[in-house]
Amino acid sequence: MLKKMTLEIITETRVLVGLRPELRRTILRLMHLKKVTSSVCVVLSDDAKLRSLKLEFWGEDAPTDVLSFSQWEPGDPFVPEVLGDIVISLETAQRQALERGHDLTTEVTVLAAHGLQHLLGYDHQTELEWQPFNEIEALALTELARVRTSKTARA
Repeated sequence: MLKKMTLEIITETRVLVGLRPELRRTILRLMHLKKVTSSVCVVLSDDAKLRSLKLEFWGEDAPTDVLSFSQWEPGDPFVPEVLGDIVISLETAQRQALERGHDLTTEVTVLAAHGLQHLLGYDHQTELEWQPFNEIEALALTELARVRTSKTARA
């Protein structure tokens, strides 16, 4: 029996209307393009939650925008049904969106794509290791534009 790719989005804080559907469609498209066959959960939370998680799991008492919790180790031939969780601070995402000149949905989508890349086993300790992250973030922006275009065409 083939595993079914799914995306769950959990909101622990107030969310902008329209963010969830665009995020869902875009990240599902990225998962399809990346040939992800497992489920992924995206948790939309706040600064306090991410700070707490970062302290608990990384030993750093500092806020952050996105954390990923993978259930899979690169090279392991067994890919679990749940690839992992991506936790995003909407407060930090909102500040970054303002700084970068785009909307909250765009920022959250880029952060979710970044988190997905971590779940797929990538890290970014060196300049060269950032390349796959830059690529998936650019792909996320392209896919989000397609989602928005198809939504406009249907309206």
